[in-house]
Amino acid sequence: MEEIDRGIRAMQALQKLLPQGGLKNLGSVKEEMDEMISPEFGPYFLANTALHLLSVCERCGRCCLEEKGIAVSIDDCRRIARHLGLSLKRFMRDYTRPHDLLGEQVGSARMLGKKEGEPCPFFDNSLPGCRIHPVKPQVCVAALYLTKMNLLRCEEQKKVNDFPICSADERLRARIADFRSRLDEDAKNDLESLFKSARPEVELFRLMLRLKGMEIYFGNERAALLARRLGLARVPGDEEMKGTAFVYAFNLLDSEGKIGVM
Repeated sequence: MEEIDRGIRAMQALQKLLPQGGLKNLGSVKEEMDEMISPEFGPYFLANTALHLLSVCERCGRCCLEEKGIAVSIDDCRRIARHLGLSLKRFMRDYTRPHDLLGEQVGSARMLGKKEGEPCPFFDNSLPGCRIHPVKPQVCVAALYLTKMNLLRCEEQKKVNDFPICSADERLRARIADFRSRLDEDAKNDLESLFKSARPEVELFRLMLRLKGMEIYFGNERAALLARRLGLARVPGDEEMKGTAFVYAFNLLDSEGKIGVM
């Protein structure tokens, strides 16, 4: 099928990102990734990264309205302040408040000045949605798939969650279900065999998918540093990953969201 062919071509094309002589520091980089995201969350981290890449935020504003609190790091504050043409000091004074949690676990992180029952201060219904969308906080970039809370829920429930409140997720699940309905058993078995294998292009795709997840979860700078340590010129772009991410997500999840073949 066209989707499978596209996914295989995209996976093979990732080889062009490899440095001459192959990846460098692979063992130590994987250890660092394990420290950043514990291996117990591994299958759910990869699955949710694939779904995140495939889902397109429709800026409906439900997250902006329904989230009780939005955490921002100091890097988030600097980025948003620049975008708004404000000093960091003024932005933090006018738009943030102390974090709900105390101690070392939050460091310098703060919360956007959002009161319970009110929308995010950057929500604008006329846009629609977020008026700082290009520079929104990292926790908003990661939503809904790669938030810490969702990963914890996935690991606890042993399944990948769907999000009834999110129209983008609903469209993506329908697309995957349609693909499932059109795929015959031979094609399903071929995909299963492919992702069960230790073929170099499959292993590389998983590594790149993990790297993309780090980019979404921790930000561009952290992911770019990992990429440089691997000898890569850059982190792969979203479009380079989407074709394979689709067939990977289909192969990984059954109709109830349970993890299948890794």
